[in-house]
Amino acid sequence: MNGLAGGLLVSLVCSAQLLAQEQDRSLERIRLALERPAAVVPGAVPVQGDAPKKLGFVTLVPPTGRGEMIRVAVPIGELISRGLKGIAAANHRRQEAAARREVETALARFVTQQTSPKQ
Repeated sequence: MNGLAGGLLVSLVCSAQLLAQEQDRSLERIRLALERPAAVVPGAVPVQGDAPKKLGFVTLVPPTGRGEMIRVAVPIGELISRGLKGIAAANHRRQEAAARREVETALARFVTQQTSPKQ
């Protein structure tokens, strides 16, 4: 019985050392994999460009972090400002048209009063 317990103890100690060595190798592989960036498509080299490209109002910016394939910049402030300026311009045009119609009707009443004979 003592021989069986001793053999079990030796096998546990040996397997613990082997497991510890295996973990070290796997951690080393993970560390090496994290140090060099992996390509999204095997064999493809990521493009290193500093100049952002504009597509309409969207700007494509080069990725800055790991795992990013593309970064999109949307100028929210500019879009909101442009929309509010458009609304203000439409409101101004509507007010001008209403004022023009009011002046035309007042002028037409004035002309009709001047041309009609006084009673």
